[in-house]
Amino acid sequence: MSRCRYSIRCFKTASHRAPKPVFLFMDGFGEELDVNCYFWLVQGNGRNILVDTGMGGSHQLDFGSYGEAFLALHQGSQSGFPVGEGEDTIAQLQTCGLRPADIDTVILTHLHYDHVANIPLFAEADIYVNRRGWEFALRREYPIFDSFPHPLLRYMEREMGGRLRLLDDEAEIMPGLSVFRTGGHTRCSQAVLIDTHQGRAAISGDVAFLYENFEREHPIGFGMSAEESVAAIRRLKREASILLTGHDAAVLERYPDGRIGGEPA
Repeated sequence: MSRCRYSIRCFKTASHRAPKPVFLFMDGFGEELDVNCYFWLVQGNGRNILVDTGMGGSHQLDFGSYGEAFLALHQGSQSGFPVGEGEDTIAQLQTCGLRPADIDTVILTHLHYDHVANIPLFAEADIYVNRRGWEFALRREYPIFDSFPHPLLRYMEREMGGRLRLLDDEAEIMPGLSVFRTGGHTRCSQAVLIDTHQGRAAISGDVAFLYENFEREHPIGFGMSAEESVAAIRRLKREASILLTGHDAAVLERYPDGRIGGEPA
């Protein structure tokens, strides 16, 4: 590991219920699971970094010609992914004494709405996306896999200029913080490896929805490739001692205050 060390803060930004086979490939028919949506604040070496953007808030109409489309995305999401009081991105950052303008880097694990909803808030940040998956999402070749929020992607493409950083499949963002493309869930899915004060952490994104995906090396159900899902799960288990899943409510059972990898007391 590098000499750079970071701490991580996990924020719950919405809740969701879905059939179990969404999370575990061909397993649990007739069952449903309650899960959470998360975003992550990574701090260290003078940096304020987000992994994914959180959801919610009342700012959607603040973005000119994009506003009505952003509001429609937000309203459509609320039925399946309700954001509770105080769970929106701005409110969560305020608990840490931060504003969106204080965030200098945003790493997107992939481009689904529950992970990119509030990207327009971060006008001062560099935004990191997997190049191969970004190009796939814009082409819209396969309708069955086109579950991306295209008004937000158009905003990113047209308005972000040089702040939109397209990454190779293996990339170091800065010392002690890197990504690799996982695929599995979407073509743009990437995991984030972070050197913390307590070991290397991995934010899996949705290539592993649950800890059960890791424990059983069982692929996710909602995805493009079960094989890629298992390969990524195995690599993450090899390379990280702290595993942080995409949606498991157990993340906040393991880390009740959401604090992960900080300096020992």
